[in-house]
Amino acid sequence: MKKAKKKATQSEWLIFIDTNVFLDFYRLGEASAKRTLETLKQHDVVLITTDQVWMEFLKNRQKVILDTIKNLTKPTEQALPSAVSYFKAAKAFSSNQSKSIELYKKVIIVIEKILKNPARYDAVYRDLNKLFRRNSELNLKRPDKKRYEIRRLARKRFSLGYPPRKDDTLRFGDAINWEWIISCANADVKKRNVIIVSRDGDYGLTRGQDTFINDWLQMEFKERVSRKRKLELTSRLSVALKKIDVQVAAKDVAEEDRVADETLPELVARPTRIRIPASQFESGEWQRRFQEAFSKLMIENSAAKSKA
Repeated sequence: MKKAKKKATQSEWLIFIDTNVFLDFYRLGEASAKRTLETLKQHDVVLITTDQVWMEFLKNRQKVILDTIKNLTKPTEQALPSAVSYFKAAKAFSSNQSKSIELYKKVIIVIEKILKNPARYDAVYRDLNKLFRRNSELNLKRPDKKRYEIRRLARKRFSLGYPPRKDDTLRFGDAINWEWIISCANADVKKRNVIIVSRDGDYGLTRGQDTFINDWLQMEFKERVSRKRKLELTSRLSVALKKIDVQVAAKDVAEEDRVADETLPELVARPTRIRIPASQFESGEWQRRFQEAFSKLMIENSAAKSKA
């Protein structure tokens, strides 16, 4: 009789969430953001966190908030022709225009309060502040002296050009986070696997919804931690939460997909999509045009080779 396959449980995974994913809480719809934040609070015992991520979050918080409202334009009050101004619908239209302008002003006031005093008016800030201030063996923060050793190792790997790092930066924040991930994995008595949630390309590549951990990081994890334990990368927080048996609502997954598609950096590999009108597809016109373009390309390549 075959043994039943062991189901993954919360005790088998640790989760590291990169700064770009935490900033998504300002891009998600309000209901999805609240539910996901509440889930993180309930499962903070498996979260690997650093004050480096918190610093980067605070550095970019205001910019992300302003970016999310850049399409919010002030309503304009339009005067109706006198010929229709006496009708009930016209009066309601004018009244609603005035209400829209007043509501817009109130929204701007709220945004200014969130920017100026997040501790009082920003729910996302308050919840994440508690998360990054919590006392935990998985949270690297002041005054923990482990930070000095982690920084030393991070400087060394950065100077050698090891990932995770961006080629055009002199900052080694990603290296700090990685060294802390390794430290937490080695110190973990439960020997849990690790999943990284990130979308900025530092830890690997993303193609559509598929993610590929950097080859060197995978090998390094096996050599420094364990060949038996897993290291995975995902661009979706919902994927990581499912690893610890959290039931993520379908509407929250859809909302996260929307935000992820909008914020994936251009350097990340994306699938190429070709749109073919239905009329051309049915008539076979697209096949003829494709063959013509391909033949032209082959002729040009042959000509270039002969000249060379």
